[in-house]
Amino acid sequence: MFSRIAPIALIGAMLWHPANASAPTNWHVDATKSSLTFEVKVSGQTVTGRFPGFGSLIKFEPTNLAQSSVKITVDTTGIKTQDATRDAMLLKPAWFNVLDFPQAKFQSTSFVSTGPNKYLCKGKLTIKGVTREIDLPFNLIVKGSKAAMSGQANVKRLDFKIGEGPDFSSGSPVALSVKVIVNIQANKVK
Repeated sequence: MFSRIAPIALIGAMLWHPANASAPTNWHVDATKSSLTFEVKVSGQTVTGRFPGFGSLIKFEPTNLAQSSVKITVDTTGIKTQDATRDAMLLKPAWFNVLDFPQAKFQSTSFVSTGPNKYLCKGKLTIKGVTREIDLPFNLIVKGSKAAMSGQANVKRLDFKIGEGPDFSSGSPVALSVKVIVNIQANKVK
């Protein structure tokens, strides 16, 4: 009996093996419709900033999360908060230290479906040469060849040596937690 069941089980395993799942789709981000922003409390007021320059390599397929991946490279030298004095301060060594670290990077390590059109991306964020694992929950709507993704993560700035020194280490005047907000519009690469 084993000799009859074994071939059927083997064929079934081959049919359901992840290698037979759809290869992840390559996506091209529409930079004019996408944004990478952040919010942080400064002296009790919410300050919003953005990173206008970022590049991405996205391979994502909801039916093949195991082989999906995302890599984001952010140009930290272009940070903008609508205040020239603050923007200049953020470039300095105690903050983003853009002379030594002109880029931040995010590399996904895994994806999990958490509901209809909802996912959790686990990954490694590197800022100022420090790498930490973070979770990025996000929503994704795919319609034909277009995709819209929105998500946000809370990042502890001191984990990445952002705002080093006694003046900013207590959470006052600058909060220790920073909300990073990602909005991506992308098109399938043909």
